[in-house]
Amino acid sequence: MCTVTVIPTPAGPRLVHSRDELRSRSPALPPAWRDLPGRRRAVWPTDPDAGGTWIAARDDGLVLAILNRNIPPNGRPAPSRSRGGLIPALIDAGHAARAMEALAKHDLAAMAPFRLLAVDPDGVARLATWDGLSLDHAELSRPPFCLASSGLGDERVEPRYPLFEQLVVPRPTPEAQDAYHRHRWDESPEISVLMSRPDARTVSITTLGPGGDMVVEPLPEADPWCDPVGAAG
Repeated sequence: MCTVTVIPTPAGPRLVHSRDELRSRSPALPPAWRDLPGRRRAVWPTDPDAGGTWIAARDDGLVLAILNRNIPPNGRPAPSRSRGGLIPALIDAGHAARAMEALAKHDLAAMAPFRLLAVDPDGVARLATWDGLSLDHAELSRPPFCLASSGLGDERVEPRYPLFEQLVVPRPTPEAQDAYHRHRWDESPEISVLMSRPDARTVSITTLGPGGDMVVEPLPEADPWCDPVGAAG
């Protein structure tokens, strides 16, 4: 349940990640820098419930982000391990292609479906897609681009893509990107980018600038602007 967008800037790609979560989920811990082997560092926030994260960036520019994938049953086993631990395990890979190679060596059988995005400092992006049975890799077109998912079924949030084409692609500025992540259809808050429904909502918006400056903006529950369903309840 997320929306991720990437746009180009003169200094490098800018990534924004709207994190949609169940209302029962604990608030995330703020971003913190960690030391990696080889005198490198990486920054990421932490999900205290599962111990993983949804986004991370190295000090030399590699960015990883993960989205749940919500697809019909396909014979996959029931998941027993969190997907959020993948990013801390892969961020030391150095660049997107190596992150994909490292991911292919992981035992994913116990994990629910997901999409893992890896973006290099020059904007080259790769996407790994796990359906619970097999793993596929693809190189994406250079930004701007958008990925979206929903616990209601990923097909339900496909309207977010033409909205991105309308609001961001013609003029991919940070202002347009931020406006997209704060967009809501009043008649359909459950599928909006700024999502609100009885059991879940957009809990935060993470912005990652080209220099590795990461800001996680928590969104208050039951606020009429960002959580109209919670406010009405």
